[in-house]
Amino acid sequence: MTKHFLGIDIGGTKIKTVILNEVGDILEQDEVLTEDDAIDTEFWKKKIVAKIAEKTNQYAEKNNRSLQCAISAPGLVDKKNQMILHMPERLQGIENFNWSEELQQDIKIINDGHSACLAEYESFYKGQGIRHMLMLTLGTGVGGGIIVNGDLYQGDLQRAGHVGHMTVAYNGAPTMTNMPGSLEHAVGNFSVSERTQGRYKSVRELVDAHKNGEENATGWWLESVQKLGVALASLTNILSPELIVLGGGITAGAKDVLMEPLRDFMTRYEWRPKGYKVKLEAARHGSFAGAIGAAFFARNNNS
Repeated sequence: MTKHFLGIDIGGTKIKTVILNEVGDILEQDEVLTEDDAIDTEFWKKKIVAKIAEKTNQYAEKNNRSLQCAISAPGLVDKKNQMILHMPERLQGIENFNWSEELQQDIKIINDGHSACLAEYESFYKGQGIRHMLMLTLGTGVGGGIIVNGDLYQGDLQRAGHVGHMTVAYNGAPTMTNMPGSLEHAVGNFSVSERTQGRYKSVRELVDAHKNGEENATGWWLESVQKLGVALASLTNILSPELIVLGGGITAGAKDVLMEPLRDFMTRYEWRPKGYKVKLEAARHGSFAGAIGAAFFARNNNS
């Protein structure tokens, strides 16, 4: 009997859901807005629990079978992938909440950067024989995930892939992890105003100004891209991936304005023995990547 898998992504304003079959085809996807009650953590828990129950019950009634489920969320996950242990400054009420106990079924939890990475890998690159991949999600902050030997690498404390917290400027502003001059600060949307002396409020504004030929905007934008290039070249030396994928809202919005100068900076900084260079691609799944990756995680960890 064919099994199907439910992935749920908990975002800042939306809950997204996806149902996949065993080969990874998307059978159904939808989303529900939550911004009106985003600061009410009890609301969040009830909303997500209700959404999982709704989807699993509807599916069981229609197909006479159970639906394996996993949740993608920001934060550090416990070693058994059962709950979020640490989610600083975001949805703290979800920390240490055991979804499996609440719903009386096995619910897996996965970090959202890991989930986006898994979505891209399983959908587009595993079948190509790629074994080692790095993904960065560029948005409000910078997250990511790592594939090693064809498997998602979560690491100790499940914090592998938090590449946004690496240092690209040793004398820069400290992050919540106490790392100075982080990649997240250099690229993330949250710090644009600080980086541009209050001139721009978002990466979109900065990129548009750069496109319009504003000299200061071009300088600030290319500085961010240069630091990203340094980071990717450094990570290539450490992890030696075959492929680096860039996702998140900044990548989707900037497109070639990001990818073209980034490739130039990689040419400058990447160590390329005998001409070999890592492949650099933009993500393809878009805003549903977290939910899709969670569904793949449910499939790959199906008990």
